[in-house]
Amino acid sequence: MLTPRVFASALLSSLLLAGCSSEALDEGGGDPSAPTERVALVRVYEPAASVPVSATSLAFNPTVDGELWVALRQFPSGLPCTRDDDSGCSALPGAMAVISDAPGDAARAVIKQDGNAWHFMRRPTAMAWGDGELFASCGEAYTDNYEDDGIAYAGPVLWSSSPDIFGVEPLPDQNGTHLDMLHETPFCMGIAHESANVYWVFNGDAGALDRVDFHAPHQIGGEDHADGEVHRYIAGQLSRVAEVPSHLVYDPERHSIYVVDTGHGRVLSVDPSTATPGGKIEILEALQASGLMDGATTHELVRPGTLQKPRGIAFSGSTLYVTDNATGKIHLFDRAGTALRVLDTAMPAGSLAGITIGPDGKPYITDLLTGNVERVEAASP
Repeated sequence: MLTPRVFASALLSSLLLAGCSSEALDEGGGDPSAPTERVALVRVYEPAASVPVSATSLAFNPTVDGELWVALRQFPSGLPCTRDDDSGCSALPGAMAVISDAPGDAARAVIKQDGNAWHFMRRPTAMAWGDGELFASCGEAYTDNYEDDGIAYAGPVLWSSSPDIFGVEPLPDQNGTHLDMLHETPFCMGIAHESANVYWVFNGDAGALDRVDFHAPHQIGGEDHADGEVHRYIAGQLSRVAEVPSHLVYDPERHSIYVVDTGHGRVLSVDPSTATPGGKIEILEALQASGLMDGATTHELVRPGTLQKPRGIAFSGSTLYVTDNATGKIHLFDRAGTALRVLDTAMPAGSLAGITIGPDGKPYITDLLTGNVERVEAASP
């Protein structure tokens, strides 16, 4: 692995927490068969930084009551990140806002960033909690090294959420504080946990779902990924929209993946159990196993026309929540894709992004344009 230059993001070191509420004013749009409900929003987190930041994804830490993690990234600089001109590189490292007591009235946050976020958390689009204190993230990049390398060297990363590991200054022999990484998923737009250290990721370059198995984590900041596996499903069937992450969620009851296909304006359910081994995929490191998987069963759970620009997705019981980045609405469906109702946040077009369901049963959402996190107060199933 190349050891890229590390760029600090001091702009994320300050933050502001505030509370406010708002109500939607109209009930139009969305699926005409589903009733639309106006909802109130309460501000949980608001970043204060020297340049604007975007909040792409969020997840509650299952090992710490009320602790909410939020993936933050800067907007594209428009400048190159090459060996000859690295002026745009400083906009690439992402960070995490770790919010304590998010469901309560005294939320407070700290910003944590890996020592080599330039490589391991470049422009994060998504995060997903795994087992215990482990979580994974991935980002919207073709390469996680200098952009004139010309090699699609990017993919998901496994982390520890332990305060003694994540965000702590790496030791001299550590390359950041990551626990594992695989590099076969360029332009990763979403990630979901299956079991153990197995994750599903939206490969925006191949228009596919990659099933990634990290297996055993290596030592903190290590580089041995040889026990990893990457298998590619439904290649060419998904469509990435630049700057709009496309999230997914794994259904353990049906062993299926529900994926937001933003480019095609739909939500797919994918049953990987029907797939059989196919050809090879390009790999850039020694892996235990890899390849194409052909014949996974797909179903258009939500067809084009209901959602304009689907973006985030989450489960609560048997209810599927899907955010629409174009309309500021949250659509609720059952597992069969039947529309249940629509929650109107009144957020501007381009704002509504990631969603998760908190321990209080309420949806928490991120704002791509401001970096804010909001709690939906009037959204009981």
